[in-house]
Amino acid sequence: MAIDELESLVNRELDLVFRTIQSYFANFSISPPFKEVIWKSLSRLSPRPQSFSNSNLTLLFPRLSYQACGGSDHFPPEISAAWYLFYLAADLMDSVQDFDQRVDLANTPYSFSEWLNLASSYFFIANALLTALLDQDYDKRRVASVLKSFQERLLEMCEGQQQDLSTQEFSLSSYLEMLRKKSGAFFSLACYAGARMATDDLGCVKNLANFGSHVGSILQILDDLEDWHRLQAGESPLSRSLNWYKNLPTVYTLEVLPDDQKLAFRRVIDNLAERPEEWQSYVAWVNQTGAALYIMTMLTQEAELARKHLHNNRLQPIAQATLICVLNRLVGEN
Repeated sequence: MAIDELESLVNRELDLVFRTIQSYFANFSISPPFKEVIWKSLSRLSPRPQSFSNSNLTLLFPRLSYQACGGSDHFPPEISAAWYLFYLAADLMDSVQDFDQRVDLANTPYSFSEWLNLASSYFFIANALLTALLDQDYDKRRVASVLKSFQERLLEMCEGQQQDLSTQEFSLSSYLEMLRKKSGAFFSLACYAGARMATDDLGCVKNLANFGSHVGSILQILDDLEDWHRLQAGESPLSRSLNWYKNLPTVYTLEVLPDDQKLAFRRVIDNLAERPEEWQSYVAWVNQTGAALYIMTMLTQEAELARKHLHNNRLQPIAQATLICVLNRLVGEN
């Protein structure tokens, strides 16, 4: 499938998501000015066709998982709309906490505190969308299972974020565990929710959920890899905002260095807090351990594990092929 075909699918799904949110949003008993603020903030954060990126493809996961497990045209758009709102809210809160530049929050009419409040509003709107499924003509057992899954996986994501915020230095195994909770659980949720609404075949549902978990880890690894490439290129703003201990190159380097060299590497990292312009020394230490090769190998392994969960005869071929195509695009393969 060509990228323009995938892009067209994403844009149609995004349009449906916004129309679904708007249809529920209109009935909320809040003031028109606050409704306008929420809607404008959502529009500001939403991707535009001209800024399409591969990560936008994940918006297709609930519907494609539904179709892969035999779902008909009667897909509940509230699932995608709620998941998308939770995605925006979590990404927004993460950006505020980390003073991340992924979302340009500074050049907006709202303070960081206002953005956190708006993220909270997205959570409540998403919950309203999900509970509305109970009043519609869907299998009540499947709806109940999906609602429970949303609460459990979102709490697991919060657990991962708590580990991230409260841990000063990770071992390699604990860092990877944190990634699976923080990101893997969330993308597993997208696939599980869509698949579960389609079928009672829990084997099929499990395959899709496991696929989503590996995709979530892949996206986090790609983020760390992108930061590493930008750092190697000498991107000054990144070197001043990077959390030097909480990224995969650092975690791997500290894992494999001998104890005496670990102390020297930690001194290099600690010095960067005051002198970020000395990032070349950090890069040299990381390069000598082969961290970049390890990260690329891990990325390949995660992609293969994700594909493995899609290679079974329980899944509908067209949706299965589209999910594989999305995965390949995410990891840069044709």
